[in-house]
Amino acid sequence: MKVLIVDDTNTDRLLLKLHLVKLGYRVVEAGNGQEAIEQFLEHSLDLDLILIDVQMPKMNGFEAVKAIRKIQQEKKQEWLPVIFLSASAEADDVEDGILAGGDDYLVKPLSQKILSAKMLAMQRIADMRRRLVESNIALEEQASTDYLTGVANRRAFEVLLEREMSRTRRYGSHLACAVMDLDKFKDVNDTFGHDAGDTVLVEVVSRIQSNLRDDDVIGRLGGEEFGIILANTKAEELLAICNRYRHLIGDTEVIHDDVSIPVTASIGVTTFHGEKETKAAFIKRADEALYEAKETGRDKVVYYP
Repeated sequence: MKVLIVDDTNTDRLLLKLHLVKLGYRVVEAGNGQEAIEQFLEHSLDLDLILIDVQMPKMNGFEAVKAIRKIQQEKKQEWLPVIFLSASAEADDVEDGILAGGDDYLVKPLSQKILSAKMLAMQRIADMRRRLVESNIALEEQASTDYLTGVANRRAFEVLLEREMSRTRRYGSHLACAVMDLDKFKDVNDTFGHDAGDTVLVEVVSRIQSNLRDDDVIGRLGGEEFGIILANTKAEELLAICNRYRHLIGDTEVIHDDVSIPVTASIGVTTFHGEKETKAAFIKRADEALYEAKETGRDKVVYYP
């Protein structure tokens, strides 16, 4: 655990440091509020706690913590526990400390036992906050990821597409959207079983992902249908790119339980029309191109300009 000690009195800071080092903590020091902010900016990624004196010249502890909390908010950083240290036990001062962003307030002279106990309590709080953040991140990933293939689900894909549309409107770059459907996929499930169908879906996504261009994104729209965002792509490049993805799927059979399963895909692709076009209209035109590809023989790419 790494602790930032802020105190303008060298003796107090040294005694506090020796006590914390003895307890196994790593220590960073600052002599005033401004230095505290500088040390926070330098060590914020691995700091676990701030112990800061209230009464200091230039910038007091309350002001420094308010500034640190503002930085954390702007950078969307995890909450960092703060304990204020002060010679004043006045109720108003304690209230001011909590309102400034502190988590606790200890009165000098410090009891080493009480300080050790408070440090342990703050460490528990920090650990709980960290686990909560990790849990929320995991839940967010689950909500935006297709459970089988690991790529973006439809909701996340449409969010990404909307983002690319906004970027294209702003910078005038090129954008295309492709919708890909595995041909006669029901026959795969009926003939080889649903486990084989899952294997095919996972393998198809793996082949595409391994060969995606840097700016391309694939998502599962549902069933055996996938969407591909083709950013920074000129119209004359689209057929070649989509046919390359089609060949990645169809040129090599998928192996499941030592059985070879032939798989092909039809792809519809279209370009973004610009300022007034909606996401729904954009995807619908790619869907219409896909429909034509399937109606005119499958295992092909149809481009709607």
